[in-house]
Amino acid sequence: MPTYLLFDVGSTYTKGCIVDTQKDEILAIANDLTTASIDIAIGIENVKRKMAPVLSKISIDQTLVCSSAKGGLKMIAVGLVPDLTLKAATLACYSAGAKVIGSYSFELNQSELKEIENAQCDILLLSGGTDGGNYEVVIHNAKMIASLAPKFPVIYAGNKSCQDEIVSLFRKANVDCVCCENVMPTYGILQVDQCRELIRELFLRTIVKAKGLSELSSIIDDIVLPTPMSVMEALKLLSKGTSTEIGIGDLMAIDIGGATTDVYSMNAHFVLKDNIGYKGLREPLDKRSVEGDLGVRFSAHNVADLKKDEPEYDHGMRDYLQQIQDNIHCDIDPDKDSVLAAWCTNIATQRHAGRLETSYSPMGVGYYQSGKDLRDVSVMVGIGGPLLHSKDPLSILEMTLSDPNHPEILLPDKLEYYLDSNYVVSCLGLLASRHPDTVVRLLKRNMEKII
Repeated sequence: MPTYLLFDVGSTYTKGCIVDTQKDEILAIANDLTTASIDIAIGIENVKRKMAPVLSKISIDQTLVCSSAKGGLKMIAVGLVPDLTLKAATLACYSAGAKVIGSYSFELNQSELKEIENAQCDILLLSGGTDGGNYEVVIHNAKMIASLAPKFPVIYAGNKSCQDEIVSLFRKANVDCVCCENVMPTYGILQVDQCRELIRELFLRTIVKAKGLSELSSIIDDIVLPTPMSVMEALKLLSKGTSTEIGIGDLMAIDIGGATTDVYSMNAHFVLKDNIGYKGLREPLDKRSVEGDLGVRFSAHNVADLKKDEPEYDHGMRDYLQQIQDNIHCDIDPDKDSVLAAWCTNIATQRHAGRLETSYSPMGVGYYQSGKDLRDVSVMVGIGGPLLHSKDPLSILEMTLSDPNHPEILLPDKLEYYLDSNYVVSCLGLLASRHPDTVVRLLKRNMEKII
């Protein structure tokens, strides 16, 4: 069984660990500031230097890396109906570890086309129409996008009936276009597995090179995944386990960063209570959402604006926000960062959860669910520096619980809380497909319960 050297190259920190799969043991863990603005390799070498006492005594069989450096994987999603094909396309992007920097529905207009041209995305995902359904809008949007002669690749994951025409349009415009299964082949049915894998392949084939990460080939064997996808693969194993290693069951997780907040939910079954109808597209059992306007540094002002009526939004907080605005790398105030992190958690998890709506008709009162019902989820995992550096991470994670004043938001009623206190989730996700049993055991061993 091999020994791996694993790295997560982030926008703020480069994290590393050494895993002996024979012994099911993490031999060393270290992190250092990321050097993405200079040379990513420097940050990796700094982490290796911290693990040198262990590295000098062992032989590494393979070195693997996941990365969210240089902005991570940035995608644009284009669909037909906002709550259906566009939502399906967006969920496919999120599940592949991408950040969606733009989403567009119906026929694209010139101003939207200009936004796409200026967005500097890595991949555009074009969808629309069920198989055999609408194709006029999809073809219109394909012509509009092709007119830009974009340098980014396009994935077509829409109505299969016009797939050949779509491919021909992009080929004539010398645009790299690849196809996969429709992300919504029939009404309300989500099908993103093939699309997610294709996004990953494009990330490895073109995006890694475009971001200069291929220069790391002299010190690593492979850049395997975008970091959020690695985190997702690890959490899926932690939740569901394997045929020989039991998982911990349905869970949620939150990863709070300086610019974005990611929320994950892993469920064994789709939950729909008795006598409740469902509205819209059924979301995946394994879901990730990304809130690009929530973070404790680059997005701190936006978070505060959303919570300006809270008592913690006082003169001290306003002074701290000004310090952040003047210098994004200013000294951390742990207490105020904890408040910002709690606000991020509250807003992001409420956006992630499903909703229960009431409808009135001559037949009486009816109830309809949209999104995921998370009320029975019992485990919450906290990931990221703002949680680990907080004096009271529990007070932050408790913001995930359901709010009696908003029973329509389907968040958990009661939770057990855990921390990824050693920064291992993202790195261990790199081994999810290679050594799933080992990953489950190491994750369960390294989750710190908050009491």
